[in-house]
Order: sequence, then C-alpha cells, then structure tokens
Amino acid sequence: MRNTIRTIIQNQIPKNCVFDAHSIIEFLIQNQSDIYLSSHQNNWTTEYYHSEISKTIASFEGLLINRVGNCWSLNIHKKFTENICWVNLQ
Repeated sequence: MRNTIRTIIQNQIPKNCVFDAHSIIEFLIQNQSDIYLSSHQNNWTTEYYHSEISKTIASFEGLLINRVGNCWSLNIHKKFTENICWVNLQ
C-alpha cells in the first residue's frame, strides 16, 4: 500500500496541487481496488482502515508533500468531514 500511495502522489497529483486523504482513498477504490481490498485487515473497521491510509500519506510529509491545513470534503459515505490537506511538492 505504501508504494501505491507514493506512486499516486508522484504520478497522479500535479505538482503544487492540494489534496486530502479522501482523494487518495477514492483513487485507490476506483483505480487500485485490488490493492485497496488486499491491504484491509479483517478486524479493522472502515474508519480505522482509512485512518491507517491517512497515516501512510502523512509519512511522506517533508519528502513528497507538506501539510497546508485542514479541509472539509466528502468521504466514501458521501458525508462531509474534516480532513488534513496536503500539497504535492513533486
């Protein structure tokens, strides 16, 4: 999953564009569903799994991305929630 997220950031998100975890998760579901599904652990809730994906994204801070604040965006349940925003440095 880590390598897939790195590839998404490097190859799919334009330089200087702002994104959040909801964008990455939606991209995974639509374009990398096998990796998305295979990385889920049986005892994890969806909320916990998505927080793990968010932590993976955050691990690239200072290398590929920088935090630029918070945003309000749609999650996979079509509910608006607060989320950390990142800018792609690549």
